[in-house]
Amino acid sequence: MADLLLEIGCEELPGAACRELIAQVPKLARAALAEERLEAADVSVAVSPRRFALRVDGLPDERPGRSRSVRGPAEAAAFADGEPTKAASGFARSQGIAVEQLAVREQDGRTFVFADVEEPAAPTAELVPRLAAAVVDGIRFGKTMRWGDGSGLRFSRPVRWIVAKLGERTVEFELHGLRAGDVSQGHRFLGRPATIADAAGYRDALLAVGVVADHDERRREIIGGLDAAAAAAAGRWHDPGGALEEVIFLVERPSVITGGIDPAHLRLPRRVLVTAMQSHQRYFPLEDAEGGLMPAFLAVSNGDPAHAALITKGNEEVLDARLQDAAFSFDVDRDAGLEALDARLPNIVFHARLGSMADKRDRLVGTVAALAEAVGVDASAVAAAAEAARLAKADQGAVLVAEFSELEGEVAAEYARLEGHSEEVCRAVAQHYLPEGPGSPLPEGDAAALLAAADKVDNLVGAFLVDEAPTGSKDPYGQRRAAAGLVRILLERGWDVSLRELLAGSAARLRAQGADLAVDDDAALDTLETFVAERLARHLAEEGVTAEAAAAAQGAGLDSLVATAAWARGVQEAAERPELASAWTAGTRLARIAARAEDGVGQFASVGDPGEDALAAAVEAAAPIIERARADRDFAAALTAAAGVAGPVDRFFDEVMVNADDPVDRARRLALVSQASAVLRRAVDLGAVTEGGGVL
Repeated sequence: MADLLLEIGCEELPGAACRELIAQVPKLARAALAEERLEAADVSVAVSPRRFALRVDGLPDERPGRSRSVRGPAEAAAFADGEPTKAASGFARSQGIAVEQLAVREQDGRTFVFADVEEPAAPTAELVPRLAAAVVDGIRFGKTMRWGDGSGLRFSRPVRWIVAKLGERTVEFELHGLRAGDVSQGHRFLGRPATIADAAGYRDALLAVGVVADHDERRREIIGGLDAAAAAAAGRWHDPGGALEEVIFLVERPSVITGGIDPAHLRLPRRVLVTAMQSHQRYFPLEDAEGGLMPAFLAVSNGDPAHAALITKGNEEVLDARLQDAAFSFDVDRDAGLEALDARLPNIVFHARLGSMADKRDRLVGTVAALAEAVGVDASAVAAAAEAARLAKADQGAVLVAEFSELEGEVAAEYARLEGHSEEVCRAVAQHYLPEGPGSPLPEGDAAALLAAADKVDNLVGAFLVDEAPTGSKDPYGQRRAAAGLVRILLERGWDVSLRELLAGSAARLRAQGADLAVDDDAALDTLETFVAERLARHLAEEGVTAEAAAAAQGAGLDSLVATAAWARGVQEAAERPELASAWTAGTRLARIAARAEDGVGQFASVGDPGEDALAAAVEAAAPIIERARADRDFAAALTAAAGVAGPVDRFFDEVMVNADDPVDRARRLALVSQASAVLRRAVDLGAVTEGGGVL
């Protein structure tokens, strides 16, 4: 048995590429091993900024031989007048044997040619080049560049060396113009080239040249160093921006340093300080026992610890320069005041066809008011939301936001706080971009939720009305995120509001401002409703609601995300109930006939036929119950009413010939079927449900 090491060395990889390697390389290696019929005890990958190393433990010294029989073309196609055809020759060639070696045997009552192939045992070392190529060629990075010998391989960064060891043996081969050997490279500044004696000693060999090769080990070292440095400073470090996961892939030999901040900078808003440390420099803020920021930070260095003082000084100077700029911008904005910042909005373009930021602000005020009236929040929340909508975009004219664009909303909230606005208003302004993704928190309180929902509605309607809806993987304005956020807000608050009315009101505000819209409102809003419905279905899927249940609820046309979600959960919960099966059988029978009816079949009028009258009476009785259940958001009652039509439907189709020869009879019966189908669809779109599809 032997362990395999494959190291691919390259220029510094971005953090995203490192995470892609961690996710992909073990899977690719296992697939390549299976293809070569090799079993291994363990497969792992170690990733650092300048390399990734695949380790496969417990490989056999050789792959055992095997006999296999491969069926080829039928005998009649393989031979003509006793001579092999091109089909036979091509098949034999593909299996690596002479055409004379093909055998003819019967299988399943037919005669075919077979290639009986003996594959001898193969030393594992001979298979390593194919394993390496399968792994390297199979990696898919989000962003790539071409490298190598012109063979077309795309990789995240230029590859510089390859190490291949099978136990103590160096496996030499060429891959995309690079020769595999046993020499790795150490830390770019602290190390030197390192000869890898064997696969098992790889990590120790790299540690000797200044590289902690394994990303998990680096994480542990960094966290331990941060803990120790924070304790020494009598504080605690925190990482609100998630910088740790990036820092892990910025260093190969981490050491933690403690830097100081001019205490005068602590007058800046907390988010400005933290953003300058985390987003711009990947530093870690320090907090005191009360949670306040200390005039100090921690950083992870990739340099020589012997020069820690010089490195620390450089880090302090870089951060101080950023904070001096921030302080200047902050003071300029504060001297101007919110009203002056707001006065700049008419000169700031929101979108070339949708107007200025001032137009955006005014639309938000209108949408907040309309949404608040529709959902019935209390007057104080309405007033706070209206004031927050007026202030929310003021920081688009702020100098500080020009430097810290990621603090949009936060800056306006801080300025509003300093000018004496209520905490409810400031919180709404700060949180109106939330949620920013699947794991992002939701806005807190009615005022913040009203403003956040209004902002997303305006963004969605604007994009769709200027014909810039997302296509394929392209979503430059983050409309999928906006729609998902709108779904989460409305469902979390339980705001049972008509989505179409909300979208149409936003479109009307754009029209009133004279926006240069590119498409018809109704068509665009139809598309947008479908787009939001898809986000709702994805949200419900996370709860365990199937796509069929979501589609069946959406087809009922409730025009409210909250109601549709409740309806979909009801469909899912009814999966085992006989009422759903009965309604489905009746509904699908009716829908098949109704689909063939011509438009404008008219209304049913009784002529005394018992089968027709029984169905008409059942539909007439069920319709108001279903409508009342829709108004009460009571799916169970709607389903019970729909299921009650099943018996009369069966009787109708047993006793009545719908497609009668008499056109008058046929038209009357088609009208009845169409009306019955429409009533059942008001309960649930049974056409979206299939047997075995996750609901029935």
